[in-house]
Amino acid sequence: MDVMPFDELNTLKEKLPSHFENGVLKSEQDKEDIIDEMLDLFLLAVANGSASANDDLGTDYHLGTKSAIDIVDRDVAGKTWRERVDEYYQNGGTIGDYLRIIETETHRDANEGAYVTATKAGAKKKVWHCMMLVSSRDTHIYLNGVEAPIDGEFYSFNGGSTKFPGEWGIAEEDCGCLCWLTYK
Repeated sequence: MDVMPFDELNTLKEKLPSHFENGVLKSEQDKEDIIDEMLDLFLLAVANGSASANDDLGTDYHLGTKSAIDIVDRDVAGKTWRERVDEYYQNGGTIGDYLRIIETETHRDANEGAYVTATKAGAKKKVWHCMMLVSSRDTHIYLNGVEAPIDGEFYSFNGGSTKFPGEWGIAEEDCGCLCWLTYK
């Protein structure tokens, strides 16, 4: 299942260094340019996730623009991605900080776009899939193949729970996650 627009993600990652000098963003304009590029990528991720859920279900439900923007702009652990970008800009964030936002939010947006679409399209169940890489978290491997009701949570052995990958709300579980769901 292709839950992330990898080409666009990689293109943004390649362009990102041009906005930096001596390890920090060059200017307010560079920050605004990055925000615009991130927003485009995140909206594309939502659309890609939505299309993936439609493929699983054989449906053709389309998220509206407002729903997509709501997904992209929602708080995660008390802050929006824009607030994190502003915070990094004010505090001299590194390129790694911005890459973490880009990767984590692209993944979360794709998974949330899929989840919202599947819910609206009438899915009854969801199944967790883990990439099963050496770097995969034990808490995510534990969930591989687990099925849950569409409105249910996935529960990890460490006490955490989430409706979909990327939505744990804690960096230790969300950053770098490559898990996804399929829908029935």
